[in-house]
Amino acid sequence: MSDVIDLSHPLHNGMPHARTIPAPRFESSRTWDEHHMRAMRLDLPTHVGTHLDAPSHFVEDGTTIDQLDLSVLVGPAYCLELLRPGAEPVTADDLTESLHSAGVELRPRDALLIRTGWDERYGSDDYIDRHAYLTPDAARWCAEQKLRLVGFDTITPEYPMGLRSADYRHDVHHALLGSGTLIVENLVLHGVAGQWMTLFVGALLVAGGDGAPARVLAVPLRDTEPSI
Repeated sequence: MSDVIDLSHPLHNGMPHARTIPAPRFESSRTWDEHHMRAMRLDLPTHVGTHLDAPSHFVEDGTTIDQLDLSVLVGPAYCLELLRPGAEPVTADDLTESLHSAGVELRPRDALLIRTGWDERYGSDDYIDRHAYLTPDAARWCAEQKLRLVGFDTITPEYPMGLRSADYRHDVHHALLGSGTLIVENLVLHGVAGQWMTLFVGALLVAGGDGAPARVLAVPLRDTEPSI
């Protein structure tokens, strides 16, 4: 049986989160010493930790989490490694040239995971404000390929929050979600770089949700190309 690789960061107090959303909270509501059982209470924003963005996150009449076609959550994916030590872009040319060099041809309904190396800097001072990012032309290229989702090892595929102007527009989210290409953020991708896999995105079923925390799992494929 193939190994299953967890691509998710654990949820915990003090975890990184965007300043535009509240911090998550995790506390015990029942303890062993007092109640002889254990139970936790979670105060969890939809866009924290490893999570899935639904189109309704940035599209007024966009699909919500509970309206998604389930086939988008399971299927072939390729992880492309484009290491970026600082707040550096990943462009459309970077994607096409690197995929060509790797001999990878993406097909409609595939997923593309992009590892920049920032999964190893999760929780660092720069993780929110100085990370690598996707350019709008790269987002449009992904949408043109009709990919079912694009995943990143950063807190967002957008330009870093600490460097934005006051009138910043979320062009990457609009390009991807507006075309129906979903986004997964805060992935751990060092174990699957340069590999095809079957990807499972276990997003919480939030009624009317614009996003949801997710347990994301990968089963690497032995062949260089997916069979499904």
